[in-house]
Amino acid sequence: MSEQDKALRPSPMDWLGRHNPLHWVKRHKKLSIFLVIVLVIAAVVLTVRNRAQAVSAALTYQFVRTTTLQKTDLTDSVSVTGVVKSGSSASVTASDSVKTYKVTAVNVAVGDTVRKGDVIAQLDTTDVEKQIENAQLTYNDNLEAAQKSYGQSVEDLSTNLADLQEKLDKAKQDYDTLGLEDYYSSMENTAGATGTNRELVEYYYGLFAEKIAGLENTVANLQIQLTQAQNDGNGDRQQEVQGQLTNYQNQLNIAKGQCSIPELGLQGFDVITQYYNQIEQYREALEQAQKNYDNGVTSNTRQVDSAETKLEQASRTSDTLDTLQTTLEDCTLTATMDGTITALNATVGSVCSGTVATIQDVDYLTVEVTIPTSSVNKLSTGMQCIITSDATGDTEITGTLTRIDPVANDSGAFTATVTVNGQDSGLLIGISAQVEIIINQKENVFTVPRDAIGTREDGTTYVLRKNGGEGVDMTFEEVEVTTGDANDYYIEITGDELQEGDVIRASSDLTQGIESANASESLEDMMAGQMVITDSSGAAMPVEGGGPGGGPGGGGGEAPAGGPGGM
Repeated sequence: MSEQDKALRPSPMDWLGRHNPLHWVKRHKKLSIFLVIVLVIAAVVLTVRNRAQAVSAALTYQFVRTTTLQKTDLTDSVSVTGVVKSGSSASVTASDSVKTYKVTAVNVAVGDTVRKGDVIAQLDTTDVEKQIENAQLTYNDNLEAAQKSYGQSVEDLSTNLADLQEKLDKAKQDYDTLGLEDYYSSMENTAGATGTNRELVEYYYGLFAEKIAGLENTVANLQIQLTQAQNDGNGDRQQEVQGQLTNYQNQLNIAKGQCSIPELGLQGFDVITQYYNQIEQYREALEQAQKNYDNGVTSNTRQVDSAETKLEQASRTSDTLDTLQTTLEDCTLTATMDGTITALNATVGSVCSGTVATIQDVDYLTVEVTIPTSSVNKLSTGMQCIITSDATGDTEITGTLTRIDPVANDSGAFTATVTVNGQDSGLLIGISAQVEIIINQKENVFTVPRDAIGTREDGTTYVLRKNGGEGVDMTFEEVEVTTGDANDYYIEITGDELQEGDVIRASSDLTQGIESANASESLEDMMAGQMVITDSSGAAMPVEGGGPGGGPGGGGGEAPAGGPGGM
């Protein structure tokens, strides 16, 4: 290289002068500060990881329990046991009136299917039929006597009323004719008077009486004057008054003689007066005849009504006959519902003193269960149920909670009824069954054991997801989650970072499964301020006092991801 070239070649000092880092930092202060912060953080993370590895190396785990995250169903339920019973049943029993009667026929056997009204058994009816025959004869005799009495009463009523009516008609005729039947008619005389004989007598009597009364008054006065003249010894006055008296007496006699009722053939005022005076007697006789008729109607009608009532009573069957007929019907024991004969207690020649047969509907079954007090408030009618039994094996039978007793039994629990859905369930009456009453159910969700949930100081929740290692050497990272519905064992979780197949630590308590620690320092010292778990971004998360959140754990290996829980 020539001296010229050497002179042109820059020296290191020249390059350093031109590229001094201090000059670059001065020109890029903000960028420089940012790079320094990044370097510090990287150094801290590296240091924390190294310390965590050192602590982890010092811990010896006997087991680490995990669960694989997968979509499943979360069920909250109450599990109880009960006994399978018929949805409806009925007992065929003999009534008290036939409990001493012997069985003459049994038409069914246990297991037979019957319809309502089918004859189950027949009792001996010989005695009751004889009693019915005697009672029927008595009934017929009483009915015949009552019919005869009623017919006689009706006849008597007709006869008596006819006689009374005849007398009433006669009294009315006498009142109108005044006994002058030959002249009885409606007439009109020359003066315009019309009517019955009585009305004509009343008319003419009124017409004549005033004139006759005037003459009679005059005669009476003259007789008084004559007596006074005689007493006075006045002969002239006496002779004068006597002449006047004679004259008026003659006028009175002539007037009376001239009074007549030609239409009735009555002549003379005295005769007319005689008939006139009989009017009151005929009126009273008519009133009495009317009263007798009315009383006769009332009396005889009552007799007929009484006889009719007795006939109606006799027409009704007597209580004795009704009772005997009911007893006869009770001798035929019939099914009171459709179903299957599940018990039979009747043989030919025996006496039925209790239940003869039991009928149950084997197509519609129920399970009678007992619910503990701690669970009853969670349940309500209409909830769906899953029923299993030894008789049906692994088959799950659906049902519905249809009744919960409002009052606890002597044991402090509540009896309830679960109705089996559908027919041909395979369940058998009388066997024990297990019932899971579904309170709430979610499908296709992530679930983890409740102990897998950790809670930070700020209230947020997380799970520990495997990010390395195997077995007891697995490492985990925190993944923030949101919790949802839960049962006694599992809880629903959601989170943007969760994926099916993630391996989740079954307990967020990091002390679970630890067998021993480094002899140079206690477990508490190692866990306090030293153990770290990385979050999903790789940032160190200090673990204090035994691990973040969670509860006590146990077991070993991998735990199930979730499933239906019970209470």
